[in-house]
Amino acid sequence: MIILKFGGTSVSTKKSLKTIVEIVRTQRSKNPIVVVSAISGITDLLLSLTKVNANKNTIFKQIENLHLNLIRDYYESVPNDLKDYLLESLESVDELLSKKNTSQILDEIISYGEIISSKIITHMLNDAKVNAKQIIATSLIVTNDHFGSAEFLPRETEQKTKNTLTPLIKKGIIPVVTGFIGSTKQNKTTTLGRGGSDYTAAILGFSLHADEIQIWTDVDGIFTSDPKLIKQAKVLKVVSYKEASELAAFGARVLHPRTIRPAVSSGIPVRVLNTFNPKAKGTVIKNTNLDKSHIVAIASKRKITLVTIYSTDMLLNKGFLAKVFSIFSKYNISIDLVSVSEVSISASLDNNENLEQAIKELKEFSTISTTKELGMVSLIGEKIVDVKNILKQIFSILDRSDISVRMISLGASDINISLVLPSIHVDQSVSLLHKALIGKGEAL
Repeated sequence: MIILKFGGTSVSTKKSLKTIVEIVRTQRSKNPIVVVSAISGITDLLLSLTKVNANKNTIFKQIENLHLNLIRDYYESVPNDLKDYLLESLESVDELLSKKNTSQILDEIISYGEIISSKIITHMLNDAKVNAKQIIATSLIVTNDHFGSAEFLPRETEQKTKNTLTPLIKKGIIPVVTGFIGSTKQNKTTTLGRGGSDYTAAILGFSLHADEIQIWTDVDGIFTSDPKLIKQAKVLKVVSYKEASELAAFGARVLHPRTIRPAVSSGIPVRVLNTFNPKAKGTVIKNTNLDKSHIVAIASKRKITLVTIYSTDMLLNKGFLAKVFSIFSKYNISIDLVSVSEVSISASLDNNENLEQAIKELKEFSTISTTKELGMVSLIGEKIVDVKNILKQIFSILDRSDISVRMISLGASDINISLVLPSIHVDQSVSLLHKALIGKGEAL
């Protein structure tokens, strides 16, 4: 059994949809389960409906036309059942808009992007004589009630997934599952966060003990760096679970940061492939046992905020760090890097949402300073700190271009060296480091 996940760009053109049908057809013997995202741009349009003073009629027409134009391009005319399903779905969205705008209602509204796309793709597969059935993931994936970025509950999800999908697979029916969404134990719709369709694929792979998870996207695999920035960037044939997780967390845009976790726990290989170049071999993420220290890739983030917490209460005070991090957790603020001295903590954040509330609480027992307009450059690779003179090389490369580093962190897992520096120097730093450390052969 394999999981085939197709992202938003993969389900947005006639050519890519025909490619999807062919990919699924050729892999029928492997008992595929298909996971699909919403058509590109639809989730943003659904979100815009909830804004104050939104021109709802115009937005609804845009959503309707994007779907109808795609269906018409594929079929030449729009099948009545697809048009009816689309209009009924948009009516359901309109009804939701009349309710109080809560995070729960918002999740239900934006879930319709995947619901509509999964119906369209199911129709196209059946039309091509590939026996398929639409499955809305609220009947499979059980989550907590953290609306907007929910976490799945493994035991409950595994049971529901097996009960629902296994009988279909035994009958030769291919499930087409909505990505991105799940539901609480109380059957309230949740979403798994932006990019969460990757996570859906991994959750289903975990629950069904799949042989492989394939993430079909719009690039040839995982690169040594962003190919839009670094023309010399190369596709990596194999990366380890740890390396892929670090790349996802520290700026690589191929995978959702949480995607890899369920796969790691089950030892399932994840293959990143290109819908627009299906002959490319892509990148395989799996367990590796390489003894060689190396640099695999360089990732980056361009918008980082550095928060420094100063307090003399830290001296010999047990529980101070726990108190600080509990406040960040309370406001759902994720921390990338941490540096601790005797009387201060510096933490880098890439999401400022709720930061002001957290700072207000932190100021009750400490002095806070924040620095914005920073970025982060992360060098990733197994046993990276064992690369000869690696820190000396990094600082020499940046020093020659007069690029100052505000903070450095060596990952506890011996797989990541991250630098916080002015955001205006991020692209230049990535280019210099890639050319010197990967372009000359330091990478695997």
